[in-house]
Amino acid sequence: MMTLKHLDSKPRHLVFSKFEKLIAFMNDQKTGITLREKKNFLTTVHDSFTGNDFINWLTEHVCDNDPLEAVHLATFLVMYGYIFPIDMKSFVAKDEKSTFYKFQSPYYWPSKNMKLSNEKYIIYLLKRSKRNKQKHALEEYEQNTLAKLQIVFSDKMGFLTKQAEEQVRQVKDMKRADKVVHDLQERAFWRVYRPPPGQVKYLDEGPARCFQISQMQQRKKKNKELKMKEVEYLRQAISKPRMKLSKSLEIMFGNCEQYMKYDPLLNDKVAQPSNPWMTEDQTMWDINCDMVEVPTEIRLRKWALRFEDLLRDDTGRNEFEMFLKKEYSQENIRFYKACRQLVTCPTSDVNKWKTEIEKEFLTPGAACEVNIDCKTLEMVHQQLKTDKEVSSKTRYIFQPAMEHVYALMKKDSYVRFLRSDQYKLLIERSQSVFTKKRFFNFGSNRKKAPSPQVQRRGSASSDGGGVEGELVGGPAYHSYSTGNLKELDDKPKTAVRTSYVGSDSSIYMGSYTGSSNSPSLRRRTNDLEGKVAIGSDPRRRSNLEVPRSSYTSTSTTDAARKSEHVAQCIPLNVPRTNVVTPWEGES
Repeated sequence: MMTLKHLDSKPRHLVFSKFEKLIAFMNDQKTGITLREKKNFLTTVHDSFTGNDFINWLTEHVCDNDPLEAVHLATFLVMYGYIFPIDMKSFVAKDEKSTFYKFQSPYYWPSKNMKLSNEKYIIYLLKRSKRNKQKHALEEYEQNTLAKLQIVFSDKMGFLTKQAEEQVRQVKDMKRADKVVHDLQERAFWRVYRPPPGQVKYLDEGPARCFQISQMQQRKKKNKELKMKEVEYLRQAISKPRMKLSKSLEIMFGNCEQYMKYDPLLNDKVAQPSNPWMTEDQTMWDINCDMVEVPTEIRLRKWALRFEDLLRDDTGRNEFEMFLKKEYSQENIRFYKACRQLVTCPTSDVNKWKTEIEKEFLTPGAACEVNIDCKTLEMVHQQLKTDKEVSSKTRYIFQPAMEHVYALMKKDSYVRFLRSDQYKLLIERSQSVFTKKRFFNFGSNRKKAPSPQVQRRGSASSDGGGVEGELVGGPAYHSYSTGNLKELDDKPKTAVRTSYVGSDSSIYMGSYTGSSNSPSLRRRTNDLEGKVAIGSDPRRRSNLEVPRSSYTSTSTTDAARKSEHVAQCIPLNVPRTNVVTPWEGES
């Protein structure tokens, strides 16, 4: 049976008891760890062991041949101060033969509950500063701490200095071997309880208790009134309806799954435009501050989950108040905000807020009188008459009226706000502002229509015998790519054949009659409209079409007229796109 004294021990003391049993097992003469001597210059440290022996022993006797688990356990023993390294460089267990460790004295074990204070720590620092600076020099963080503590204890420095000098005198009377071990143990003890910056403090137990649990248990047994209150509390608890644990867990899991989509820490897609926990970009915090002009879409979608989420957001509460102002019911949200302010205001302002709320919202004929039922209004007025002095109940004196107004806004105004044009406009503005615009359509999954198969010079259809040659029935042509346009411009504009095939318009111009509406031109165009091989896509046809201009009667024997015709049909400033041009080869 557990006694009352067992209740005084903290849960971590169970861990300490396991550590101490393991240390006793390691010190066993038959099955314990092998102890060695660490020789330094003019000194020898007895009963020490290497890191390699330490890890191997734990792997064999405790960790079931798991070296990683052995290193983890050894690190805990070092961090909690049961074992310390002799070199005092790193308080981490290392599987090395050159690193030596030693058992800490039971006097310095964490389970002893030593009451440490800044006075003891400054005495320890003063004692080290008065000894040989080559062996006992203070580290940088210890020097800074000593300077701060000297300012704090400026009125006690004489007394503290005498205590440090007395302890130095006692250490000088020890033997050299005992003196070295004592210095190592004391230094390792303060290294655990006052670690350097950057090292984790494993023994931070929180604030000290002003009483023990066993004392409270005995006090409860002797107090009859406390027992009567406990019985009354249990009677009321029996009559209250209780929800099943399975039902409450189901609700909690559903709530977590619902809000996980809107948590930027758990969902990377919510952290826009970049994750501030992984990058140094602080844009997400700027666009999600308390008051913004255009909230993000994720923030707007979260308002639609619950009415509490809308009121908890400053921007959402402001937008909801603007919506109520349009519907001439702004007094509801103002009354709710005033009641919340009364709960959190300083005690000196409680009467001021209570009077203003009553005068502005609950007085008959007031400019902002809220719409509540007569029963609730009578209850609030009765509480105002009886409450003359400020107490804890004064802050919640308008609670019935506030709950009535809250339910009214939640069931009526909140639903209409989500369906209003104002809320939809906010979502549209958010999408237009925070959505990244696509300058290039590289990632589009839209299927494009098949492009016309334009043959290059030297291909199977370059002599008019290919697909295009069969369809058009005209002479062969050549397609100039973007890179060949410059070559086209640089070539001399000599005589070109007057009969040529256009780009995707596939028009065979046998002769120019001065008008683009000639019978031969219309007949050739109509014959090619039903063909699929060329010009199947109207968009590509418009992009690949050769610029047209009005043509005049031309003589094939006149070289000057031919040069003029080239200038009219194919301008020199043609844009650099895939353009099918007349093939110049025949003069």
